[in-house]
Amino acid sequence: MKKEFEVLDMVCNHCVESVTKACKSVDGVTDVNVSLEDKKAVVEGDFNEADIIKAIDEIGFEATLK
Repeated sequence: MKKEFEVLDMVCNHCVESVTKACKSVDGVTDVNVSLEDKKAVVEGDFNEADIIKAIDEIGFEATLK
């Protein structure tokens, strides 16, 4: 499954790296593509959407399912 999350608070490449790492830490995630320009994270795999939102929230960003 592929899901897209809006992450509006990202302002730099370090933010992108942090969000990518947080998403990859969630069980079942197979691929992550984070775009600073589009303010979104596209996550692939077999995971719970709430776990992605929580992982991103825990590093200080707010994510919503698009």
